[in-house]
Amino acid sequence: MYVKLVLSILFSGFAVTALAGNVTVNSADSSIVNQMHVVNAEVKFAFSDDALDALRSGVALFIDVDFRVKRQRPYVWDRSVLKLSRRYRLERHALTDRYVITDLVTDDRRIYDSLESAIDDLGRIRTVPIAEESAFDSAYEYRVGLRARLDLESLPGPLRPIAYISPSWRMSSGWYQWTLTR
Repeated sequence: MYVKLVLSILFSGFAVTALAGNVTVNSADSSIVNQMHVVNAEVKFAFSDDALDALRSGVALFIDVDFRVKRQRPYVWDRSVLKLSRRYRLERHALTDRYVITDLVTDDRRIYDSLESAIDDLGRIRTVPIAEESAFDSAYEYRVGLRARLDLESLPGPLRPIAYISPSWRMSSGWYQWTLTR
């Protein structure tokens, strides 16, 4: 199965950058809920044709949403105080022809009738706890960063070399930053 997928991608002209995937963080903020800082974000996933073909062929895609908090300092580099990641798996269930998103931290599973609905919901990051309110000193300013990316290391072995050299597989939003609210 993977050999057929790899060959089809190889011969489809994978160097065409117009078909490249894209991830964009449209908005993100943090708030305090039950003495925990939580993050809400809207992320737009535009998967490349190669990634969508692989998904439809049964290859699970793993998405990492990375969070970081830095304490701002006036004359030197900002000090990193927190780094964590939330991992999601997007896959097609072959028997029901439905799409499943699994939060690999909480094991929550959401099932969708269409791929478009699954991708839309994947971009809705809701109340992800990042730290207790007491973890941050009120005397300092903190910046929160968020990025979303497709994890190429989690792809099956035969597909990984193609994903490394093809721009259509490199999907990362870059860091979206904002000031931590208290």
